[in-house]
Amino acid sequence: MATINKAWATIDYTGSGNGTAVFSAEQNTGEERTMQVSFVDSSRSVIVVRTLRQAGGGTSETYTRLSYIESTGEQYINTGYIVQEDDVIEMDYISTSSTSDEKALFGSYDGNGSIWYLLYSNTAYIRYGSSTSVSVSNARQKYSVKLKKGSADIDGTSSALSYEQMPSSPLYLFARNGNNSDVEMYGYCKSLGFRIIKSTGEVVMNLKPCKRDSDGAIGMLDLVTGVFFGNNGSGEPFVGGSEIKVQSGYELIDFVTFSKDKLFDLGKVKSTYELEVMFKRSESSSTPYLYGCITSPHTASVTAYLSSGGSWRFGTSYKGISMNNILTHIVKIKNGSVTYDFTTSSFTKATFTTPNTVVLGGSRAASGATSKSYQGRVYYYKITEGGTAILDWQPCKRLSDGVEGFWDCVTQTFVEPL
Repeated sequence: MATINKAWATIDYTGSGNGTAVFSAEQNTGEERTMQVSFVDSSRSVIVVRTLRQAGGGTSETYTRLSYIESTGEQYINTGYIVQEDDVIEMDYISTSSTSDEKALFGSYDGNGSIWYLLYSNTAYIRYGSSTSVSVSNARQKYSVKLKKGSADIDGTSSALSYEQMPSSPLYLFARNGNNSDVEMYGYCKSLGFRIIKSTGEVVMNLKPCKRDSDGAIGMLDLVTGVFFGNNGSGEPFVGGSEIKVQSGYELIDFVTFSKDKLFDLGKVKSTYELEVMFKRSESSSTPYLYGCITSPHTASVTAYLSSGGSWRFGTSYKGISMNNILTHIVKIKNGSVTYDFTTSSFTKATFTTPNTVVLGGSRAASGATSKSYQGRVYYYKITEGGTAILDWQPCKRLSDGVEGFWDCVTQTFVEPL
């Protein structure tokens, strides 16, 4: 039995997995008080939050994990948290606007100090306890930020930051807290997650995109405290990504790791499909296939060949894109065009269906034989047709044997390697 003392209550938990939790507290002689307690399964995807109320009974809420949460310039979250000098902020994001307006992923300032991450066109402006900003170019093509006292790392680009003093106002997400009186610079981005970690490694806040099942509200659930943060703005609600209903025995992970050791079957691809992948190579000297199905001649080939010149093929045509780097990228390809991060190029359309299935993590030759060649990460993979998802894969691990694979949000099943 485990005993946890939390605020004014004592929690005794008996069991492993499914078990019994007993709450106890001394008699409350004051006003009614409440406290939220989170029950999180091993996959950290099924979260049940119990609200303990003394006196007056209790309520419960359940939440469904989402692949992302999107701010469209009308929504923000007041975290209620005042960032400390020894905190480390991490956020995974995808910028959705390149306008020449300042857009905040997060921020706060007052007479004591400033902390923020702003995007203006394609440049990021960053502060951490300073009155001056550091700018980082090409930041819109980055997908993660790690910010702490003295330094910022934006998807591999490191910058030194000056430090003076931290603000004493709570941090806002998807906007900037202006001296506790204004909501400024609403953000335009998708977020895959937001974390605040002490320099000692203690996790202070771990926000994941979720839907509150009771009313369908989209927001971020803190896996540390069980607190759900909804939209504090007065505009439209947040946009939510795909529902991820991971079952017991599986755990969501940030990415699937490839070391020339895995292949996943994507099925046959038609010319009416659109493919989308987020990935990051772990090396740049080899010439692997990220995915592929090759025909001879190339009448119905679908490939992502990561050579120095690159070859993203869709049917009879392809587009050459240099891929000799280890940065994070998002590539979308459909009949007639490919979008590499935020640059779109066109090519000749074709009508086809691949004769064999396409494999992720390598390639399938015209003979049908497969080879494993990709080394790096895959953050997600999607195939859609006319806006309808054919597959929607999110990284996942099977707990019984540690096998990394994907959770398909279309079938709500685990996809393991071939």
